[in-house]
Amino acid sequence: MKCKYCGGDVTLDDHFCPHCGRPVDQAQRHQLEMEQYEAEFDKTKEEALKKISASSVDGTAFGIRLAAIAVLIGILIFMVTSLDPYTRNERRQKRLAKTNYDAYVAQIEQYLEERDYVALASFDRIHQLEYNDDYKGYREIFYGVSYYTSVYRGLQEIALVNQSSSKYLYYAPEVSKYLNQLYEELGRDLSSDWVMEPEKTKAFYEEMEEETSILLQRYLGLSKEEADSLRGLSKSKRTVIVEQALDKVLSEKTGSGLPDSAQ
Repeated sequence: MKCKYCGGDVTLDDHFCPHCGRPVDQAQRHQLEMEQYEAEFDKTKEEALKKISASSVDGTAFGIRLAAIAVLIGILIFMVTSLDPYTRNERRQKRLAKTNYDAYVAQIEQYLEERDYVALASFDRIHQLEYNDDYKGYREIFYGVSYYTSVYRGLQEIALVNQSSSKYLYYAPEVSKYLNQLYEELGRDLSSDWVMEPEKTKAFYEEMEEETSILLQRYLGLSKEEADSLRGLSKSKRTVIVEQALDKVLSEKTGSGLPDSAQ
């Protein structure tokens, strides 16, 4: 699960993102849901115990009633524990996506019109649309903006990094990996029947590639020729060029280069 603000990894136990410190909405909703389940369970148990204590029937009837109450409690326990929090949230988001289809599509189209790929990636992640078949026409675009956003955030980290903040880098050490994923997606065949408006998707991909080139020139110091040629290189050659540039920039700004684990 990702923080909707910074994209860092979070869990349902994290009420606040360990990377950016902002609240994790899903974790807070999960806590509220669990409290509601627990309250409902306690209420049912209390009512069952009252019925047992008030019962004046004979032993056989009492045994039948007790068994029925035990089954009821068992069903409630199953409801609480059978679905993990992530699955419950996933189903909830799927219901919302179906109910609000027209509004969601309008928002997606607005982000695309404004070329706000980072906001679109965040919208997709929050509402879990990427694997929702109702939105499969946008699936390739969701893939593209997701990888683009990871590259963008990594380069933004590089722009803002200094000696004291270098240990908090999250996306920057993985820029070459995200870039490889982005170029692989940008080169994907869009002729599949379920890709909505392939020519339109291709146009967005071309813009993402152009913007990525500009970002690489600005933050990694690559020439326009170097940045524009990256997509046509092999993955290994591209990785070497990007990581050498990244190591140089980080060395100049922080006194230490790319972490060994990222090279």
